[in-house]
Amino acid sequence: MVIIKREYLARVRTRAFLIGTIITPLLLLLSGAVPAFLASRGAGERFVTVLDQSGDPNLFEVLDHKIKEGESETALHLIRVVVPADTDIDKVKPEYKKEAEENSDKSYLVLLPGTLDGVQPEYNAKNVSDFFTRDRLERSLSDAITERRLIRAGLGQFDIGQYTKHVSMTARKVTPEGETEDSGQSFAIGFVMLLFIYMTTLMYGISMMRGVIEEKQSRIVEVVVSSVKPFQMMIGKLIGVGAVGLTQYVIWVLSAMTLMSLGVKAFGGSRLHIPAIPTSVLVCFVVYFVLGYFLFATLYAMVGSMVSSEDDAQQMQMPVTMLLVIPMLVFWMVVRDPNGSGATILSMIPFFAPTLMMMRIAVISPPWWQVLLSMLLMLLTIVAAVWVAGKIYRVCILMYGKRPSLADIGRFLRYA
Repeated sequence: MVIIKREYLARVRTRAFLIGTIITPLLLLLSGAVPAFLASRGAGERFVTVLDQSGDPNLFEVLDHKIKEGESETALHLIRVVVPADTDIDKVKPEYKKEAEENSDKSYLVLLPGTLDGVQPEYNAKNVSDFFTRDRLERSLSDAITERRLIRAGLGQFDIGQYTKHVSMTARKVTPEGETEDSGQSFAIGFVMLLFIYMTTLMYGISMMRGVIEEKQSRIVEVVVSSVKPFQMMIGKLIGVGAVGLTQYVIWVLSAMTLMSLGVKAFGGSRLHIPAIPTSVLVCFVVYFVLGYFLFATLYAMVGSMVSSEDDAQQMQMPVTMLLVIPMLVFWMVVRDPNGSGATILSMIPFFAPTLMMMRIAVISPPWWQVLLSMLLMLLTIVAAVWVAGKIYRVCILMYGKRPSLADIGRFLRYA
C-alpha cells in the first residue's frame, strides 16, 4: 500500500497529469469546435466575373439562379461580361487577371464557345485552394449546363435540380430494444474509445517502464528491495500507476456526462448534441482499460527491469509497442465486418482485445459470450505475464550495465 500510494501521488501531482487530464481534452475539443465555428461563420464575399462566350443567352441566368439558391455562409456574386464568339479571349483576360492578382476575393470564369457541347470552362483565381467557392461554382455550373442541354434537346423548361436531387438515407441501428437512428455515432464513440485506450495504455505503460529504469539508475531500488519483495514492488507500481489512469478516465467521463446533459453551443448558437453512450459500453470501456493496462504495463515493467538506460529501452520495447500499434492498423477491417471470422478472432487475442473488442462493442454489440470470453482470456494472459515478469523482475532489477539476451532471460526464468 505504501508503494501504491507513493506511485499514485507522485504522478497525480505532476504538471504532466494536469496537462493530460484537463488541457489535452480541452485542446482536442477546441481543435474540432473552432474550425467548425469559423466555417459556420463563413468567409465573407466572393466576386466572380463570368466572361461569357458560350453563345447561350440564358446560361448565365440559370447559373446565377443555381448559385443563389445554394446554401452557403459565403456570399458568391456573379457579374456577367458578354464576349463575342469571334473575339480573342486572351486579349480580354489581362484586365480581369490584374483584378484577381490584386484582390483574392475576385476571380473570373471563362465560358468558351461550345461550352454546351463539352468545351471545358476555365476558372482563374489567385487562391484556387478555396475549395468551398470553387466546388460550389463547379456544381452550379454543371447543373446549369445540363439543364440548358436538355432544354436545347427539346425537353421543355424545367429545373434540373428536382430530377437530379441527391437522395439521402436515414440510417437506423437495429438493437434488441428497437431501432435507433445512427448517422455514424456508433463508429465515432468506438473510435474515440479505441484511441483513448491506445493512448493511455501506451502512455502509462511507458511511464511504468521509465519509472523502473529511473529507480535502477538512481540505485533507489537497492534500498527499496531491502524492505519489500521485488514482486510486491512491481505489483504496487502497477496498481499505483493504473489508479492514475482510472482517475483520468473518471474525470473525462464526468466531463462527457456534463456536456451530454447541457449540450455544446456552437455554429452560431445552434446546439451540438453529443450522442448518449450506453452504460454497458462505458462499463466495458473501463474494464478493457484496466485489463489492457495491467497486461501492457506488466510487459513494459519487465522491459524496464531488463535494461539500464533509455537507449536500450527504445529497442527492447519495440515488440511490446507493436502489439498496441497493430490493432490501430487493422481496425478498419473490424468496422467493415465486425462479425466476420477475422474480426472475431483478432478481437479474442488478449493483446488486441482492449481496442478491437471495444470497437466491436460500440459498433454492433457482439454476443456477450464473446465479450466475456475475451475478458477471461485477458485475465489468464495477465496472470501468466505477471508470473513471468515477476520472475524476470526479481532477477534483473539489480542488474546494471548489461542488456540480457534471450538466452539470459531463459536462464533467469529457470533460476527464478
